[in-house]
Amino acid sequence: MKPIKVMHISNIEKSNYYLNNLCDFTDRKLINFSFVTFAKRAGFVEDLEKRGCNSYALDAMERSKYPKAIKKLWKILKIENPDIVHLHLFDPTVIGLTLAKLQKRKTILTRHHSDAIHQLPPMKKRFYLMLENYINKNVDFIIAPSQMVRDILVKWENVPENKIAVIPYGQTMERFDRVTPEKINETKKALNIREDHLTLVCNSRLYHRKGHKYLFEAIAPLTKNGLKIKLFLVGEGTYKAELEKMAKDLQISDYVYFLGWRDDALEIMACADIIVHPSLEDALSSAVIESLMLEKPIIATDISGVRDSLHNGDYGTIVPPADANAFRAALEETIKNLDVAREKAKGGRKHIMEYMDAKKVAEQYTKCYQKLMNS
Repeated sequence: MKPIKVMHISNIEKSNYYLNNLCDFTDRKLINFSFVTFAKRAGFVEDLEKRGCNSYALDAMERSKYPKAIKKLWKILKIENPDIVHLHLFDPTVIGLTLAKLQKRKTILTRHHSDAIHQLPPMKKRFYLMLENYINKNVDFIIAPSQMVRDILVKWENVPENKIAVIPYGQTMERFDRVTPEKINETKKALNIREDHLTLVCNSRLYHRKGHKYLFEAIAPLTKNGLKIKLFLVGEGTYKAELEKMAKDLQISDYVYFLGWRDDALEIMACADIIVHPSLEDALSSAVIESLMLEKPIIATDISGVRDSLHNGDYGTIVPPADANAFRAALEETIKNLDVAREKAKGGRKHIMEYMDAKKVAEQYTKCYQKLMNS
């Protein structure tokens, strides 16, 4: 029996552990993967090529380049001739779904956002919900990485329950085992992290929906009361200037360090006393998962995927989103009981490896592909 040919379409540029793991743990006798990204050739494509997968970079992140990219993608679909087109992220999904249906190919979507569209201004919201409805109606099957994403699809967007499976992003120990004590000590030295202050790390894009504003408002009174804090922001984005001004206005500039995108993000997280995740939206946050895999105490907002990862708060502290006072109270409580928080995080690592085991996730994906081919 020939393997099912599955082509993934996204706009990912940098190395992506979730799809790398899917390649590594999927039985190639059953599934043959290929990949297309609207991004330029970089770590994403290079990693997948090393795994023996045909991979294409369209170099078309700007919408002005879409017409040319669509022509290329049409030809690639004809050349690769996939049985299933697996879609990721909004723009690639709209384009990839349309071309796949014109070529009469089966489609699967992994829905990587939760309620973001529902939070847009009214006019913009109507437009994007129209596109979302087009996607939901025309795609053959949807994978939700968290229970909340599944609930939004069913309760808010009227997607039939039997059209959705909840499957998290597959995890392995490998990338975390590379975070050695020696590397952590080197990182602490480079960042001048000392024992006489509290080290907080927030790993996310610098974007207004990531909730940095409420994190800043939470820590400002603590610093005024004499608490020595270093807050490291790992990530880049267009919101940096706004955040720098906000930090200055709240008189916390001396406590906040903008590190930009880092390929040693895990080592930086491993240096933290507490991971802070104030985001207002996610589908299934990698930073929350990574905090538990590194056995680090975490405070996270109650958004999509957080309850899945933290098992309803068993392995970390969950607070309401957009609530600086609640975040501050959680910080104060965690600081007082840091040893207890560390023990909770250790249990979380075991939970993540049982729930999100990469081999188990790959098998679940394979079953979805097989079910779709037999439908």
